[in-house]
Amino acid sequence: MAVVMPVGVTMLVRVTVVVPRMVVVGVGVRLCHSRSVTHRRSHRRAIPAGAAGYSAAAPLPEGADSRVRSAPMDRTLPDDRPTPAEWRAFAARGLHAAGLGALGAGILFFVAANWQAWGLIGRFALLQAGLLIAVAVALWRAPPLPIGQGALLLATLFTGGALALFGQSYQTGADVYELFFTWALLTLPFALAGLSGAVWALWWTVLNVGLALLCGGLSLDHFVWRLIDGWGFSRAGLLMLPCAINLLAAGVFLAVRGTRLVSIAPLWLLRYLAALGIAYGTAAALPLAGRGSAVVAVYALLSVALAAGTWWRRRDVFPLTLLAGSWIAISTVWLVDTMRLNDLGEFFIVAIWLIGSSTAAGMLLMRWLRLWRITPLEGAAS
Repeated sequence: MAVVMPVGVTMLVRVTVVVPRMVVVGVGVRLCHSRSVTHRRSHRRAIPAGAAGYSAAAPLPEGADSRVRSAPMDRTLPDDRPTPAEWRAFAARGLHAAGLGALGAGILFFVAANWQAWGLIGRFALLQAGLLIAVAVALWRAPPLPIGQGALLLATLFTGGALALFGQSYQTGADVYELFFTWALLTLPFALAGLSGAVWALWWTVLNVGLALLCGGLSLDHFVWRLIDGWGFSRAGLLMLPCAINLLAAGVFLAVRGTRLVSIAPLWLLRYLAALGIAYGTAAALPLAGRGSAVVAVYALLSVALAAGTWWRRRDVFPLTLLAGSWIAISTVWLVDTMRLNDLGEFFIVAIWLIGSSTAAGMLLMRWLRLWRITPLEGAAS
């Protein structure tokens, strides 16, 4: 007992000494952490997050640091993150579009659900009444008022429903792509008068569905293919037609953005058209169904022209992202088609190529994105 007691006393003394040290250390860590958080928050207020691609993991390009420090922080360093007001505006536009789509689809589904109960005249009367009401509202509250633009969007949907009803009722024997082309032709005045990117997006969607059905959905015994075969075109060559049309349309809307009609050419519409064009070009260049090198060469020229224009403007890296993904897909499919993947080693070669090319493209795109964000600062710094 005489030996144990001092040991116990010693242990108690050690505990009483260690615990305060732990508390002191914990308080010190907490104070340091609070100071670092406060420093980071004040730093974020000085330089907005996302400004000029600034981050700890991705330093600024060489020579850009001085321009960032010398530029006025509140005017020349934009914050790419949406503000609460922008989120509310986006939610309002999204709900507006969803409501219009639900209203148009509800009328079309109402006609389809009561197909047997309604006579032919009743079906046409309902759709034509909806079309006339939409056009009347557009004339009453003409664009660019949102009510008029929404009415023209509904008028475009009702026109397609009326054409589909006509085809089902009278069995004209026309192909489906002819229905979409007629739909696009009849609703072109609505798109021109709408002064809205949403109406133009719907119109281009209708036209692209018709182009897709014409270029990729027809059997080889169709008269269109017999006509094209006499000209020496293949299915891949025909797919380059919608590719060129969509890329040309994106260029036209890009030019419109420099005029007072900028409201009809939002940036997302240009990206949508560019994505459609690149998708058609990628499908045409894939090594399927005996596609020749001429189609690949034509698509390569279009890609170079698009990349050169994007690099010259240095505003939006999205087209380069589309081209990178397109050519990675094309090269990977060509590699698989050449190797045939008869053993495991060839499979690993394809996997290494896919990982390496994707990583390199991602690094280059992020570097260009940061550089192009710095470009507006040069004028302010000078």
